[in-house]
Amino acid sequence: MPHQLDPDREEVGVAKNTMEAAFRMIVQRSGSLTFRRSFSLILIVEAVTIFTAWFLLDANISRWTNDKAMQAVRISQKVAASADWSLIGTVPKKRNSKLFEQYRNALTKMSQQNFPQNQGAVYLVVVDHGEDYIIAPSDQYPMDDDGKASKWELAAYATGKTTYNVVPYSDNDGTYLAANTPIYRNGKVVGLLGAQFDSATYDDFEGIVRKTFWLSIVPAILLSLVLAYFLATMFVEPMEIFRRIDETAAEQRVTPGSPKDDPLSRLSAREREVAELVRRGLKNKEIADELVVSSETVKQHLKNIREKTGLTRVDLAVQAEASRILGAQVPATT
Repeated sequence: MPHQLDPDREEVGVAKNTMEAAFRMIVQRSGSLTFRRSFSLILIVEAVTIFTAWFLLDANISRWTNDKAMQAVRISQKVAASADWSLIGTVPKKRNSKLFEQYRNALTKMSQQNFPQNQGAVYLVVVDHGEDYIIAPSDQYPMDDDGKASKWELAAYATGKTTYNVVPYSDNDGTYLAANTPIYRNGKVVGLLGAQFDSATYDDFEGIVRKTFWLSIVPAILLSLVLAYFLATMFVEPMEIFRRIDETAAEQRVTPGSPKDDPLSRLSAREREVAELVRRGLKNKEIADELVVSSETVKQHLKNIREKTGLTRVDLAVQAEASRILGAQVPATT
């Protein structure tokens, strides 16, 4: 019974041979100085691109936080100048009062005007012995100890100038970007008008941005490297070989009375046959099949050729092609 070929196995064999041929091509091209230089330049350009993109990403995130902080400063200063908050230091602690309710209602109105999407709020702060006492729109009870004052609040008290943070700050109430404008009474700072943007999701936002950056740029870089590799293989290296062939042919082009030594003239007839098959791109086994000899014999011929001419396999192919071109250009004698 005749042997039946398995189509699936045959397809696998073809695919395997194709992959092996592609791998051999890559190894051969990678040994070229021109290719290595070209591909190294591509890698450097890619690295600069990544660094630049990462720098711009950080710069844009910093600009975003700085813009929010500056917006908080403007709101804080505007609200501080919009009403008389100078009695903040007289608001009783831990008990209700008409002044507390008046300030809380005014802050609620101001917060709605300046933060229409409820992304922040304005509030009053009194710092007493390093502790915060706050009136905020959401407060249902009189001022109570709200924990340690931030360094920006202490700085506003000490300098009498508006302070702000551009790095999200976290405390018992959450995470935010805030500005603090001093409130004066009789030339003395008695409290602060604070404005803050809620940035509890800032870390998540930054993480999402960075993750998106890498998820988008890494595949793009890999794709560009693969594309650049094959473009260099297809165009850069062949053009270099063509240039070398042309230069070699030019060097060997004879002029009347001054013959130029051709390295291939030192070879035997069989060795010249091997050189010609190398020029045509055949591998050792293919050369052996063409000449009906063993692969070991071909290796020995190549060794002899190198000893006689000093040419590598690629140089041998270039030299053989140059000699072929030169021979075609020499007119036949009659």
